[in-house]
Amino acid sequence: MVQGPPGSAAVAGGSAEAVAAAIDVLRSGGSAVDAVLAAAFATTLTEPVLSSLGGGGFLLHAPAGGAAEVLDFFVAVPGLGRSARPGLEGAGEASAGAGVQEVVVDFAKAGPAAGASRQVFHGGWGTVAVPGAFAGYLDAHARWGRLPLADVVAPAARLARDGVELSAVQRRFVTLVADLLALTPESARLFAGLDRAGAYRNPGYADLLDAVARGEVAGAWDPAYADELLRGAADHGGLLSAADLEAYAPVLRDPLVLERGDARISTNPPPSAGGAIVLEALRRYDAGRGGPRWHEVAAAQAEARLAHRGRGQVPTGTTHLSVVDRDGGVAALTTSNGSGSGTVVPRWHVPLNNMLGEEDLQPGEPLPPGARMGSMMAPTLLEGSDGSRTVLGTGGSERIRSAVLGVVLRLVDEGAGLADAVAAPRVHIGSDHQVHVEPGLPEAALAGLDRLAGERGWPGVEQWPTPNVYFGGVHAVSRARDGSVTAVGDARRGGAAAVLPPG
Repeated sequence: MVQGPPGSAAVAGGSAEAVAAAIDVLRSGGSAVDAVLAAAFATTLTEPVLSSLGGGGFLLHAPAGGAAEVLDFFVAVPGLGRSARPGLEGAGEASAGAGVQEVVVDFAKAGPAAGASRQVFHGGWGTVAVPGAFAGYLDAHARWGRLPLADVVAPAARLARDGVELSAVQRRFVTLVADLLALTPESARLFAGLDRAGAYRNPGYADLLDAVARGEVAGAWDPAYADELLRGAADHGGLLSAADLEAYAPVLRDPLVLERGDARISTNPPPSAGGAIVLEALRRYDAGRGGPRWHEVAAAQAEARLAHRGRGQVPTGTTHLSVVDRDGGVAALTTSNGSGSGTVVPRWHVPLNNMLGEEDLQPGEPLPPGARMGSMMAPTLLEGSDGSRTVLGTGGSERIRSAVLGVVLRLVDEGAGLADAVAAPRVHIGSDHQVHVEPGLPEAALAGLDRLAGERGWPGVEQWPTPNVYFGGVHAVSRARDGSVTAVGDARRGGAAAVLPPG
């Protein structure tokens, strides 16, 4: 945790280098959006498994004294202009020639884990959905940016060319999905050796950012970029078409809002489910007195998930950035590249998502080409009646909803400090109703969870031996009524935080 006096700016995120990129831009007079975008461009280097221009995400933005808006630039279903409807029917049996390959990921590779830690993913060009991050970042800058785009991308371009030493946490992520990252020769070369040590460089990405800065690549639809992406897809069984890229556009949405106590909570709206699940669980859980009753929180979480889980919700790995600028404007950006498809854009070396590769992506009738997919991602703003503001969010696949819910409950219902709320143990109810618990909950709370599982016929309670990346990484910043700031990076994912004092 770091703090700053009134008039400071603050940043929290998943890596020190991305946070530093945001601070550089704030120091140059950039807005919260300029800063969060500078960090987002940098996370392609510093959190390469989790973030890329080849993925998608959501940006919650609220100017000083203004209302929140959410920019949705998540991925879309490809296949516009194709005679055959895309889908992943039979993906588990798909051959490499069809562009889809299956990989089993075991979270135990990232550290001590509970027993139920394995998850099936798919990779290859056939799993790549229409990317939205590149378009979304440029759209957000055009709407809310203050500095020239060249200044915003410059820190990431330097990192890409000079190299960045991946943190131990990020190297563990590389280890987790090493089989996915090695599915194509181009991806295997790009990520070779990163699970062990050494600087990660991406000169192709540096060239792309330099071209963006000079105005030579105007966006994801620009032939200078798009032709390379489409060529890779066409040559290797991908579903992307020129019509997909031309039709794609970020969507500005009103947030979901809930009043709870003295707080106004704004978060990501449908078609994504994460924010709706968090707010529904808060509605169902009556805090009462005596602190959270975790068996009731767990029941509310499970019921909220059933109420809002819909088609096309992508349970993928993600990362998050939170910023407050000196004026009090805030930005919370959650972005994902899935687990990576093991493919990259030729020439520009942008890793691509595998959002079509999730086992439970499209239950029942598949979404049609062009449809925007949903997500668990839930960038969130808490506004106090005293004028205070806190923005937060997390990566963590399906655990996003439980991580955000737990932190919000501790902040709003318990009045906990930001650092304590982020560090506190988490409770997650999986899609199979397995209860996952981090160490540190009181025995009475564990007993209540055991009773709940027995009453409802759930599998039981898995007690994890240590805090784990499995439970997400909530990176958060707050601005108090007097303008002083606090920033917290979640240690579970090697989070970092920094403050820029006034002056």
